[in-house]
Amino acid sequence: MSTANKPLRFISEFVRHPVATAAIAPSSRHLASAMCEGIDFTAVRTIFEFGPGTGVFTHAVLERLKAAGTTEFRYTALELNERMAAELREKTPRADVRHANALDIESICTREQLPPVDLVVSGLGWPSLPGHVRDGILEQTARVLRPGAEFRTFGYHVGLLFPGAWKFRAKCRELFSIFEISPVTWRNLPPAFVYRCVK
Repeated sequence: MSTANKPLRFISEFVRHPVATAAIAPSSRHLASAMCEGIDFTAVRTIFEFGPGTGVFTHAVLERLKAAGTTEFRYTALELNERMAAELREKTPRADVRHANALDIESICTREQLPPVDLVVSGLGWPSLPGHVRDGILEQTARVLRPGAEFRTFGYHVGLLFPGAWKFRAKCRELFSIFEISPVTWRNLPPAFVYRCVK
């Protein structure tokens, strides 16, 4: 799929599955840059991504791994939308893109005997998730990360109107030793900010 067609596909999937997609447009390269800012990619080997969608964050992370000279890594992306997973898998051979739920992360790590995870990146729409799903994903993420490793995700500025966004923040503060919020990235639709969580 061409870059020009990404927004159309994203809108199409939003119409089909509004709760699962949770966004009307793919994230911008500006938000992807903010998501990756400050990460030491020379120390990253085991990576998970939740809800990669069209792969904006996936490609940003892979580009920075390459720039850092990191060639030995395992990148596992868990996408609930089967169509999007298939398309991203086809165009991103360096990532192991799976049609799977973010709630599968702990079982995957255990079953495949993975080392503690160095980085988790997420494109999930946290305010739209049921509370038990949101908390379950966050709790599993905190358990699989190595000490000092990071969980990066984002929230829409307008999303603060929803109680789920504040419950998400409270849960992150409970689970992680560091919880930080970036300035707003205005060049994104809708404007968004990055959450940085350190185990």
